[in-house]
Amino acid sequence: MSRRKFTKEFKEAAIRKLTRGVPVQKVARACRLDPAILRRWQKELDKFGAKAFGGYGKSRHARGEPRSRAIILHLSPDELDAVKTAFSASGFGSLAEFARFCMFHATGKLSLAEVEEIFEELAIVVRKLSRTFAKK
Repeated sequence: MSRRKFTKEFKEAAIRKLTRGVPVQKVARACRLDPAILRRWQKELDKFGAKAFGGYGKSRHARGEPRSRAIILHLSPDELDAVKTAFSASGFGSLAEFARFCMFHATGKLSLAEVEEIFEELAIVVRKLSRTFAKK
């Protein structure tokens, strides 16, 4: 015997009967349900309002922290050396911690000198990439 599925409208109609004062036993008998199911539906509607009865597998809860994702960087030996040098000068406990800080905690506006330095570093990376692809 397969499990019965009820539409959102069916559940809301059953709960409306309860809110009008019809006894749980009578509504349960009319809907051919266990009274505990009606009480569970009523709690769900009270707790989630319009998001109640969204369907199987649909979360009603807002996500908290986003899940971690892996980021893979392909660096040349020179680029890796530059990252290691910056990491060792930073004082962070791990390379991953250093990378997270650099990505997520950049604050304030950059000075013109800092912007120029970033562009110079990017130009170096682009030249290296160009040479790598030219060889292939």
